[in-house]
Amino acid sequence: MEDIYAELLQKTAAGDQLAFKQLYEKCSPKLMSLCLRLMQTEALAEDVLQEGFIKIWDKADTYTPGKGKAMTWMSTVIRNKGLDKLRSLKTRPVETEAQFEGLEFTSSDLTPDSMEDMSQEMQGLMACLDTLKPSQRECILLSYYYGHTHQELSEKLGKPLGTIKAWIRRGLEDIRPCLN
Repeated sequence: MEDIYAELLQKTAAGDQLAFKQLYEKCSPKLMSLCLRLMQTEALAEDVLQEGFIKIWDKADTYTPGKGKAMTWMSTVIRNKGLDKLRSLKTRPVETEAQFEGLEFTSSDLTPDSMEDMSQEMQGLMACLDTLKPSQRECILLSYYYGHTHQELSEKLGKPLGTIKAWIRRGLEDIRPCLN
């Protein structure tokens, strides 16, 4: 299936406002859910989404289709905006049972109904994460899903900073071919 988001993003990079409007209409619900997960309040999530789409408009020309999917690129832009906002507010996303929630997120014991509701992209990501060692998967999820720094993970997991960095780097290297 052709990546319609990539096509719209490339038109946006050329200054096509109609393409940007279509991109927003198609992607904003998914990206808003990411914002809500990070920010925990609708008002902050809406701010982050708006700021993120401004950055997507400004930086659309930096997207390279060969390096990954457009939705992944836009999710990264939005996630980084959210983390910047959290840092500026000196807050952290709310976690419940943080030690285990990250791993549960990647559980392969999902019901058929919930698997059907998930986007193909998310199913692919979860399949890729399942190939990692549990320690790598946990560090990547706590870092990218919850926004913990490497130093925070080192303290939280009681492991040396270098070990945490290596787990994340190697884990990302291992799943990169799977994601393309």
